[in-house]
Amino acid sequence: MPDTTGTLLALGGMAATALFAAGDHASVLARTASFGILASILISVGFDLRRGGLRNLIRADLMAILSFYFLTLFEFLFPQPAFDTWVTPHGAHGGIVCIVLGFAGLYIGRHLYHPRQQPFQHTLTREIPTSWIITIFWMCFVIGYAHMAIAVDFKIYDIYYWWLEARFSQPWGRGRLGDWKALIVELGLFIYLIPPLGGIILARRYRYGWFALISVIIALLITFFYGFTSGTRYILAAYLVTFLIGYAFALPFAKRKELFVLYVGTALLFVGLSHIMLQFRGIGLRAYYEGGYIASALDEESGYFVDYNLKNISQVVDYFPDKNPFLGWEIPYQALIRPIPRAVWKGKPEGLSKSIEDVLGVEGFTVSATFVGEAYMSGGYIAVAIISLGFGVITGWWSHLASSKNSELGILIYASAFFATVISMRSLFVFTTALLPTVAALIIGNYAVRFLTAQAQRLLAAAAIRSRSQQRMNIPQRPPGPHRPPGPQRPPIQPPR
Repeated sequence: MPDTTGTLLALGGMAATALFAAGDHASVLARTASFGILASILISVGFDLRRGGLRNLIRADLMAILSFYFLTLFEFLFPQPAFDTWVTPHGAHGGIVCIVLGFAGLYIGRHLYHPRQQPFQHTLTREIPTSWIITIFWMCFVIGYAHMAIAVDFKIYDIYYWWLEARFSQPWGRGRLGDWKALIVELGLFIYLIPPLGGIILARRYRYGWFALISVIIALLITFFYGFTSGTRYILAAYLVTFLIGYAFALPFAKRKELFVLYVGTALLFVGLSHIMLQFRGIGLRAYYEGGYIASALDEESGYFVDYNLKNISQVVDYFPDKNPFLGWEIPYQALIRPIPRAVWKGKPEGLSKSIEDVLGVEGFTVSATFVGEAYMSGGYIAVAIISLGFGVITGWWSHLASSKNSELGILIYASAFFATVISMRSLFVFTTALLPTVAALIIGNYAVRFLTAQAQRLLAAAAIRSRSQQRMNIPQRPPGPHRPPGPQRPPIQPPR
């Protein structure tokens, strides 16, 4: 659970940052906000660490806060002079207020609901055989990559070939509207269960044979390489985060140093790889290594680039409602119906009446404004507060699924939701779709627990029947004839007269 004192101090620091941030340039305002909010987050993390140790930091609510900071303000820890050409100081301040309001909702919402007992306790704590864990791992691997194999007629080398090409050029790509083939593509979400399962198996490597461990490591490396070649940083981030969560909860508590080194090394690795991914995502990894990448003036001026989501949020704040009325329930409605396949619902709406691309005036590619930008399009600052509070409640509630009594299956279910946590900070629309791997893990886990429970009951019933039959067979019989023990004496029967 998060520490209340740390939350209050973080909220105070963020409020002071939003109120007193000043500067003649938008980049100065953004950099002031990035340092002020980072200091506030670190204060709350310090109190959480003091309260429950390192494992108290492995929570869904804290992961949402850190992901949101990375997407909005992390890049402004470095010089960003090009930012001044796009955003005015007034617009930057409006975007910063919107972001601070989003942080406030996440911080406050995580304290609003605490269940009295662990949700899904029976499913999360029931131990299952290690052979089942290996079976589930390879089932997820086969199903997750099946749509790629089908698209290339099961020519495995062609999958590797297309991984090295520019993103969105692969033959297994999903169309904008989708059709019945999109149902097969959606099965690729099973890939997001591979990293947490791999982390669990490697952390409890003493329970598995060497052949199983080597094969799992190879499958993990293939998955991480696929995430890297995709050029989409949130995919690689989701793989690494869920792997670390599964590894952390399955690792014996005595190996805290191993966990700390793994966390720091993974964080540094992601920061370095994400910078490279920005450079080749438009041309592909093969062309990048062949010298196809040409640095732009923006790349040379920027110290580190994430997405300039603050720019997009600021422009959204300037656009609504002065130039266009708020979209209202249109945005949450689109988010809710997103997982429904168009092959099932022919009349499914195609999109928003006014998309973020329309607001920003871009064509040919998609842009994001994080969930706070989309919430602002729906209903301004009030909608930002409500939706961020909702995310805070959900992530705070999900953190209660963590327990030292969780089985390997329980750790998988808990870790799988971190994918939805990370990706939904980038866009509200993908939240419901990103929950599908967690729903699949819950269904698989519930079925496995029910099967094992029924099997155990059958075994107990059979053992009870055998025990009763053995007791009947071992009852001593009354010896016949003279060996019969004497009973009570009855008077002799007198013949009738």
